[in-house]
Amino acid sequence: MRPILPSLLTLSLVVMTAPCASQTPDYTGAAGGGSSFAGWNVAYAVPAGWQLGQRYGRLHVLGSTTQAGAIFVATGLYSSFEEMVADLGRFYQSMNLQGMPVEQPQQQTIAGMRGLTAMYASTDQMGRQVLGRYVAVLTPHGTGFAVLGMTTPEQMTQLRATVDQVVGSVHAQAPEVNQQAVAALAGKWMYYAGRTDGVTSATGGASRSHEEYVTFDGRGNYAWESSTSVMVTTPDLTSGAGSAGSASQTSDQGTYTVIGSTLVTKGRQGQMAFELQLQGDRFSGDGRVYLRTN
Repeated sequence: MRPILPSLLTLSLVVMTAPCASQTPDYTGAAGGGSSFAGWNVAYAVPAGWQLGQRYGRLHVLGSTTQAGAIFVATGLYSSFEEMVADLGRFYQSMNLQGMPVEQPQQQTIAGMRGLTAMYASTDQMGRQVLGRYVAVLTPHGTGFAVLGMTTPEQMTQLRATVDQVVGSVHAQAPEVNQQAVAALAGKWMYYAGRTDGVTSATGGASRSHEEYVTFDGRGNYAWESSTSVMVTTPDLTSGAGSAGSASQTSDQGTYTVIGSTLVTKGRQGQMAFELQLQGDRFSGDGRVYLRTN
């Protein structure tokens, strides 16, 4: 799971308390029934009393008018539970939470597939303890299905059973690669961000620049490099102005694919996933806009 919109944290805080008409968000999805991830060919049943409230690419958010808590359902390309738990950690960070395991993770068979269960504790921005029931399965098709239910300790017994019900209903087939998008990304793309404060002898100043280049071959391979530089100028007091700077460079390479609207890269730095929007000579991913350079 990549960084998610801040509204998810607000949503989870609202539904953490006991539901009532004035507190419950306006869930627009159908109550109960089933849901699926387009392109991923992963489907699951929405429990009675719950509704699909929000879709963020490969992440679904479920809410209920009868149970306190929020359920996050996600899928992705995974070959191990280590990769899935790493994504879970990034998801907690995106909500400004630190999840600490309070139960020993256990591997077991779930819905006929390899499964992992765990419980995490964290503290929300209001100082309340929040428990997270995490259940993940690895499908035979190179994908994973993960469910995280978050609520207060007093409400976890009921939510735990609901999370297990969601995972037990999963059905998975091989994902469909968006070959058109894979080919359309062929070329070299650039992202640039820079900032310069006004530099004077009295106040000094600073400048920062960051640029990235990513090259896709249109067949599933990529190369990425970035550079960042910072320059700081001190004010001219008695001995004249001074300056200092630093620069850093990083690079990566590996494979990529597009499933549904998700761009997935696997390189030396691990797996990354971005919701992709491709429009002619530019594409956006991870909140950044890249421009084609060739």
